Amino acid sequence: MLGTTKGKILVTLCWRRQTVSDLAEGLGLTDNAVRAQLERLERDGLVAKAGSRRGVRKPHVEYELTAEALTRFPRAYGPVLVHVVSVLRDRLRAGGSRGILLEAARRLLDQHLGRLRGRSPRKRLAAAIDKLNGAGLGIDVSERSGKTVIRSCSCPIASVTAVHPEVCALFATVLGEVLGADVSESCVKGGSPRCYFELVGPGR
Repeated sequence: MLGTTKGKILVTLCWRRQTVSDLAEGLGLTDNAVRAQLERLERDGLVAKAGSRRGVRKPHVEYELTAEALTRFPRAYGPVLVHVVSVLRDRLRAGGSRGILLEAARRLLDQHLGRLRGRSPRKRLAAAIDKLNGAGLGIDVSERSGKTVIRSCSCPIASVTAVHPEVCALFATVLGEVLGADVSESCVKGGSPRCYFELVGPGR
């Protein structure tokens, strides 16, 4: 669903509230086309009116995602992973459990990304996003203060990172290995967990 027009609206709304005009401009659609999609999304309980913004002639209604919409973003089967990580930490020394989790993360990324072409980390990142169908997964890449920021609308292993937040740093390490750059994480680990990584290495 996230790869359709309705899905793209959901992905856009996951970052902040938007008006019809905002969505139309960002997605390259007409206002009427956006209104039609919003009506369907409201009827499905995925989008709701969230106030208004002052306009030249009249206020513009703002829309936001509902709690039900957030469940539509990809999530892994976390409970099992939580227990696996917990047992590893309990049974092994810190270095041992970290090594196993790093290797698991490496294999996971290798399975989905394979060998990335591109000389620069930025080009490898573009190839990775393309392979993952980034827009459909709610992945966004932008430039901020000279850094490349990678963020997502949700955390695919939220149930794990809620108990073991250090896993985010492990994924940053492996992502850095894949891209050939230093990657840091500032993931949101609260009620609506979201991935947030910064590409800070040279040769972007």
